[in-house]
Amino acid sequence: MGMASDLLERLSEDLEVLSLHTRAYLDEFGTLLCYLEGGRGGGTTLLHAPYTEALPVLQALNGLAFRGRVLLALDPSPLSPTLEGLPLTGPTRAPLEHLLRRHRPDRLLLAFPGEGLGLAYPGGKETEAGWEPLEGAGAPLSLEVEAPTGLVYREVRAYAPWRTPPPPLDLPLAQGPYLGSVGLALGVPTYGVGLVNLRASLEALLSLG
Repeated sequence: MGMASDLLERLSEDLEVLSLHTRAYLDEFGTLLCYLEGGRGGGTTLLHAPYTEALPVLQALNGLAFRGRVLLALDPSPLSPTLEGLPLTGPTRAPLEHLLRRHRPDRLLLAFPGEGLGLAYPGGKETEAGWEPLEGAGAPLSLEVEAPTGLVYREVRAYAPWRTPPPPLDLPLAQGPYLGSVGLALGVPTYGVGLVNLRASLEALLSLG
């Protein structure tokens, strides 16, 4: 419980700072959310990023011109597994699915290590031996994860393949993040967006309206 409570304290401190500048709050999973309002018109874009990348993501968004609204979700989920010796290597499904069902954004952008746009993922699972294709021999990890708020949920680390049509943008392409299938399963247009040169990618994507 110590690791989760320490993280909740850090999240609460960051929430206080963000709340001085924008509407912000923590949800049930400990995801730190803040609203950034753009110009008239346009829809709501949910930008989902690891909490550990908060500073570069906020720097990329600072002063960016766009229409509509960006809901920035800083997700701490990989930091607090309850199963000793099997640390998660990336965000979990449940917090993202919760965000999408509650806020119903018009578009989902999933930040991932790398550069450019991620438009597809072949499917995969995390096993005791590491990441494998879905058809691999290893069983996917089934973990109880404790959110910083104390909420405990189960995560089966197996993720379906996904693919989304390319937008009319001149950006480098890369393999997308494994959580993209969560957005597409709920009917939300979904793109991966690389943390390298993130500002340029966000500027291009948000210009689509």
